[in-house]
Amino acid sequence: MIPVFTGAMRPIRAAAKTGVFFLKVLPMLPSRPLDWVTKAPVVETVVFPTRLGQVEGNLYRPSGVGPHPGVVVCLGVVPFDFDHPQIPRFAAALARSGFAALLYRSQAMGDLRLDPDDVESIALAYQWLLKQAYVDPTRSGMIGLCVGGSFALMAAASPLIRDSIAFVGALAPYASMMTLARDVCTSTRARGKVRESWQVDPLTRKVYVRTLTALLEQREAELLSSAFADQSGQIDSRNLSEAARAVYPLLTPLDVKEAETALHQLPTAMQERLATLSPLAYLKDIHASLIILGHDRDDQVIPVSESKRLRSALSGRVGVHYTEFALFQHMDPTKRKLPPLRLVRELGKFYLFVYPLFRRAVAS
Repeated sequence: MIPVFTGAMRPIRAAAKTGVFFLKVLPMLPSRPLDWVTKAPVVETVVFPTRLGQVEGNLYRPSGVGPHPGVVVCLGVVPFDFDHPQIPRFAAALARSGFAALLYRSQAMGDLRLDPDDVESIALAYQWLLKQAYVDPTRSGMIGLCVGGSFALMAAASPLIRDSIAFVGALAPYASMMTLARDVCTSTRARGKVRESWQVDPLTRKVYVRTLTALLEQREAELLSSAFADQSGQIDSRNLSEAARAVYPLLTPLDVKEAETALHQLPTAMQERLATLSPLAYLKDIHASLIILGHDRDDQVIPVSESKRLRSALSGRVGVHYTEFALFQHMDPTKRKLPPLRLVRELGKFYLFVYPLFRRAVAS
């Protein structure tokens, strides 16, 4: 009878843990009473390995001995400073609801560029987390925010860890650097079968330019990054190297056909780099039994069409959950004001979005 009772209690425990996270992570909700019935998380500065060597990071975990499900949180290129209160709020909410959460901050993303080396670095950080005595490796996984969600998906496919990933979650990820680049340089995005005008967020533009110019000689990379912070920039391309001249058109306004042509005329090394930065190329190697994808349908930083591409590529696969919201302004729940009834509906969608993650974490 004990195994039967334990099995029956798991959905209830998962619902309760989801509720704790839900109330603590969303600042508009009253959560102070939870502080009376849940213990404050332990917050530690830890050292873990990456491709760049040993780095420091913050780890939030429950005060009990565990073992607890572990999660590496890939922060991505956050649209606010790392000391923004929403980041420790997110990590503390995970810890209060039972997770040992390691925050992964990328040095490259802090420099507003995407680097494929982060894929292995995240995998190494996850390996380190699983070795901690307070972590249960059978119930652990990854969560990523914005481009961090894309890197969480790519890291989950790494041979180093893919058989040790129980779940991976991505909120507002991109699917392909090729399609995202097309959207940025055309200032359009897909809306069903048509394309519509898209005012590219300045953060997206900076990351796009710095990532696209990353393989150029440093002087040229800095010149183009400075000149094309927006699409109105101009320089004399005759003085550029052949590789820089290939990049140049993609920093200027183009239509869709011109953008696709320019992308396929990039040097082979650059095309290969964009491919290694594209989660679509990694999905078949993800062994996690649960993949959750979420995106705000009006996201101005990463178009929702990118998550739809991931959902389409994963269609037919068991354990994939996809949700669209109208709750955030690119992951920040403090900036959007909704009428009460619509807010309740969107909050319900968010609860149901994260519930499978907690259900999986208490499954063993």
